[in-house]
Amino acid sequence: MSSPNDNDNTFNGSRNLNERIGRTSSNPLALPYPWWYELYKRIKLVPWWLRYNLGIAREAVLKDKIVELASSMGLEKKWVKRIVRHAVAEFSKKGLGPDYYGYHNIDHEMEATYFTLLAAKGQKSDKELSYEDICYLFVSALFHDFDPLKEFDKPHEEAVEWFLRFDGRIQNFVLEVGISIDIVIALIYRTAYPFEGENKDKASRRMQELFTRAGIPETDFKTRRHYEELGWFLSVSERIAGYALGDFTRAIELATRNAHALGWHPSVINVESVKYFSVLKEEREMVDRVLDAVPEEYRKRFHDNVASFKQAWESEVEIRSSVLKKQLTLVPVVELIHSELNQELKETLLTLYRKLPPPIRMEENEFLKSLTRNDTLLVTLRIKDEHGTVVGYAKGGPLESYKLRRGTYDENVGKRNTIYLEPMSIEHGYWGVNGGHLLRGTFLREAKKRRCQFVSAYTHRSVIEHRVTTGEPIKIVCKYDPDKLDYYRLSLAELPTEEPLPSAIATVQETLQQEKNV
Repeated sequence: MSSPNDNDNTFNGSRNLNERIGRTSSNPLALPYPWWYELYKRIKLVPWWLRYNLGIAREAVLKDKIVELASSMGLEKKWVKRIVRHAVAEFSKKGLGPDYYGYHNIDHEMEATYFTLLAAKGQKSDKELSYEDICYLFVSALFHDFDPLKEFDKPHEEAVEWFLRFDGRIQNFVLEVGISIDIVIALIYRTAYPFEGENKDKASRRMQELFTRAGIPETDFKTRRHYEELGWFLSVSERIAGYALGDFTRAIELATRNAHALGWHPSVINVESVKYFSVLKEEREMVDRVLDAVPEEYRKRFHDNVASFKQAWESEVEIRSSVLKKQLTLVPVVELIHSELNQELKETLLTLYRKLPPPIRMEENEFLKSLTRNDTLLVTLRIKDEHGTVVGYAKGGPLESYKLRRGTYDENVGKRNTIYLEPMSIEHGYWGVNGGHLLRGTFLREAKKRRCQFVSAYTHRSVIEHRVTTGEPIKIVCKYDPDKLDYYRLSLAELPTEEPLPSAIATVQETLQQEKNV
């Protein structure tokens, strides 16, 4: 068994990881809690704790499924429980838990682990995997994205290697079942995506070096090819997992998180998802091997989700075409809130709210309460027709009414001079046709009319930087790496009374032209 201190110039020299790891993390989610926070968190988590111990919390259900499945495949149950508990704890402590707004968090690791084990268990006799193979797949899947100090959502395989080598508990877990940490890491390198060009060359070289460190002779092509194929099996499984285990609502959430991590505009989520699944055709051999091995319900769910993304994209094309032909017009409406909205509007807003990923939306009961407060500013996006169909909203209120993300400190709290803009929600198809710009522009102008001095919100750093270049008086108050969901403040006093809006027609023409290339 090799140790992290063994002579390995490639590992030590490929990137100066020691300097990188030694930096102070710019992820406030990974900073230490104040002394009182643990008590507060325990009280706050009592409802979740009860659901977890009753086995009905999502995390508990998935953990239990992994433990039962792994033990049915010959892995020792107590060992599996301990390593899963360690993974959950480490991801959470390092800011990659459920409150991390990115694709590669602990939920993804656990989904990837469960699905990979399912696919491994269902292999046909001619492709049957050994006990050792299952151990490798289990550990590799559980930690394949463990890069706490990553600067982008997509993890660096070199950093994952560093953390695995210097985590003593993981080293002990691996030793207990008699497998090689080098082969675990080699499989993780195979998950580099896309596995082509420089990415492929770099990962492949490191995999061969790791095989050598693990004691596999350079002339043992059969064993090396076996582990290369095992890594490919892991790569396909972890990319498919979330889209096979969940319904289309979950698939949209995953695609939205991934789009945020990559800095995509919401208008391209469906078309980019269609492209993503189309690329899998190039790996048909392994995709078929994985999907044929899992239960029919998951295979069907995956294909249904792929078809739903395509249908959603086709619907978007039709909507944008209607805007281009001036058959459909969108208008923003400032809603009057007294004590109670009409039930139909409330239900529509609640449906739109639920389409936001959980980490960035407020709790549902707080959302509903805010719809009855006089100090709430609500702007809806409606289709200009006899029904006035609502297809989006922008909503906010006094900064003091909101719980900010951990690590955010706003000096204006208590001054009653700032309105907080919640994440906007718009039906897919109406992003990219000026809908978001209409909502936000109307919200800002109305906030200024109400004598607010500032607007604050969370949004992707690239969006903030773009707005700064266009002249908006914005300051980033708190940065979050790697998810880049930053907190900013906009000065309404410096904002023009009438903000010019770009041509919706030009936006749609550009979008439609891009979609013709898919």
